[in-house]
Amino acid sequence: MKGPGTDVNHTDRRHTQTEHVYVADDLETMQEARRYGNHVFNLFRDHIGKRVLEVGCGIGTMSERLLAISDDVFAVEPNRHCAERTRQVLGDHPRFTMRECLLEQCDPAELAAHRFDTVYCSNVLEHIKDDVAALRTFRDVIVPGGKVLIFVPAVPAAYGPLDAELGHHRRYTKETLGRAFREADLPLLTLRYTNPIGLLGWMFNAHVTKSTAHSVTQVKIFDNLIAPWALPLEKAVPPPIGLSLVAVGVKK
Repeated sequence: MKGPGTDVNHTDRRHTQTEHVYVADDLETMQEARRYGNHVFNLFRDHIGKRVLEVGCGIGTMSERLLAISDDVFAVEPNRHCAERTRQVLGDHPRFTMRECLLEQCDPAELAAHRFDTVYCSNVLEHIKDDVAALRTFRDVIVPGGKVLIFVPAVPAAYGPLDAELGHHRRYTKETLGRAFREADLPLLTLRYTNPIGLLGWMFNAHVTKSTAHSVTQVKIFDNLIAPWALPLEKAVPPPIGLSLVAVGVKK
């Protein structure tokens, strides 16, 4: 099955992403982008509460950052390869709990009983076919005034072989992500683009090299040579477009 902009010669993991070690290996590569990871986390830091539901914790990259400022982190991760690597790092942490399952396999009443004040969902919503239903679930399991923090890939024209390999159903625009939040009855506090230079690199890889995996070399070049000046610049000049979208919604 083809996604938007995908080539029939490339793997499409939109419906099988939880089965493959590929995802865990790719996240290992992206861990090299430490400055970028800190940048993404800091975009949400002021909105992160004390009781966090992390949807799609991957290999625990953001879980460790969340635990540094929150009292409890309850993570859900459906990919067994990712979950195993997270256990190796955080399995004995007293304030970290992880369920190896899809979000929809969790008991909503049990989740609500945790009285989460934050849902943190980074580069996950694009993997979920019914994103509005997912946002509604996030809304239902947090307390009133709680926040839903979403980080997703942006610009549909950038969809390429790597998106398909990663299992992305879509890339977003401000309009499509904003509409999903409205349909989920989650008023937005923040909706903005980030990382315009990263978008140029992604477009090149998607349409010229047609890459199907992140390059460790490219990741290190970006993190060491570009991120130190390009990402802080966003504080002074909010970009009109970028590789990703940042959204913060609040439960009324």
